[in-house]
Amino acid sequence: MRGVLLALKLAGLALLAGTAAAVWVAFAPAGDASPHPFNHDRNAAWLEHRWLERAHSDAEMEELFASLSRRGIGYVFPHLIPFNGAGRLPVHSREQMRALLAVARRVAPDIKVLPWVGGLRVGWRRARPGTIDLDDMGQRQRMVAECRGLVDEGFDGVHLNVEPVDDGNDEFLALLQALRTAVGTKGLLSLSTTRPGPFHVVGAPNFFWTREYYARVGTHADQVVVMAYDTAIPTSSLYRRYLAYAARSVTEEMVSSKARARVLIGIPTYDETGLMHRAGVETPENAILGVVAGLRGVGGGGTFEGVAIYAEWTTDESEWRTYDRLWRGRPD
Repeated sequence: MRGVLLALKLAGLALLAGTAAAVWVAFAPAGDASPHPFNHDRNAAWLEHRWLERAHSDAEMEELFASLSRRGIGYVFPHLIPFNGAGRLPVHSREQMRALLAVARRVAPDIKVLPWVGGLRVGWRRARPGTIDLDDMGQRQRMVAECRGLVDEGFDGVHLNVEPVDDGNDEFLALLQALRTAVGTKGLLSLSTTRPGPFHVVGAPNFFWTREYYARVGTHADQVVVMAYDTAIPTSSLYRRYLAYAARSVTEEMVSSKARARVLIGIPTYDETGLMHRAGVETPENAILGVVAGLRGVGGGGTFEGVAIYAEWTTDESEWRTYDRLWRGRPD
């Protein structure tokens, strides 16, 4: 009888402790709104497909780059178009690409323009079928050649976004190694990277990347831009805690492994709500407060570079003001 009572008491204590921990994680304050030194106006923004596809007047493009420059954006990732099944970029407007670059060089010469290329992998059930097969060496070689062509056009490098990529994938690393050579010593290889996690998830290896895989990726890339959204996290404070973990863990790993990559953390500004993204939780305010909290005490030096706005076309004026106030230290 004593054994049964003891077991019941221990079970009750465990339940109480678990409940208290859950409440603390879900509702305790998390984030840091006090002044900080982490912004260096080397932030980034993903741009809409139209800027490289449709003709725009010089005035429209000048307004875009002048606005982004004023907001401390140092990198832009204009969406180009996904690679097709042959590893080629479908026909696109070379004239508009050159016009956009010319305006960027004139209006905001400090902004690096990196076309956003990539696509979905074959075999993953999404709204549209995938086209990228990382096991196909021929396709990888043609993708690399296309990226080299973009650099030859005058872009500052490329921003690669292939999804989903499972933790530990060696074929993806082979692609990065080839791209590193193709973009050259002056070009930048920037990557959209999967959210970091403390362990490899069996059965869902593309949900997290471990620190070890981040270190391997970071040996080839110049930038890792962490897609720190679509986390399915249910509460604001827990999302802040996760952003703190993401900023700290990836930055520390790049430092400790002496990887070449610098770190940016993606900040969501889109409003769609679903299972993976809750618009009231994954907000610019929560994300930035979490990033700042995570960077406190991290000796990253120049390893942490900034935040990346996803996306420019979904960011309204109130969200830009939040970014200016909390990240750049500029009052409303």
